[in-house]
Amino acid sequence: MTTTLPTTASAALEQRLRELEDRTELTSLVDRFVQALDDPDQLTEDRYRTLLTEDVRLTLPNGTHQGVAGLPGFLDAPKALWARSQHYATNTLVEVDGDRAAVSANLQAVHVPHDDADPVFVGGARYDARAERTPAGWRLSEVAVAVRWGLSRGRG
Repeated sequence: MTTTLPTTASAALEQRLRELEDRTELTSLVDRFVQALDDPDQLTEDRYRTLLTEDVRLTLPNGTHQGVAGLPGFLDAPKALWARSQHYATNTLVEVDGDRAAVSANLQAVHVPHDDADPVFVGGARYDARAERTPAGWRLSEVAVAVRWGLSRGRG
């Protein structure tokens, strides 16, 4: 024997499921964006189009950039300062309003210099972003990074 939920209960369940899916997708979107920062092979316009809207606005410590076009070049200058980096996003908060969302996350980044004699740099920041639901899924339409702290330490 199968049972069916009343229409209102079914609609409420579908709404809650959609909200959970949206939150999961948006948190994953932030994670994928942050991980792409550390992988030089992923720093392509095609890769960024899977994460960002075509007219995205980025406000980063090294300046402001509008659009996916030219984004890898914009990010090359700060990336060139370091041999390697690793970014961690955590405490992601998501507020969905229909096909738009506000997303914030804490970020910690470790930057390893090219010269072993130079200190490693560790910093903390906050990401405040806007996202839009597109036919291809959620995409970040605006990302602002506010650096909160930084620390350089020698090795060993």
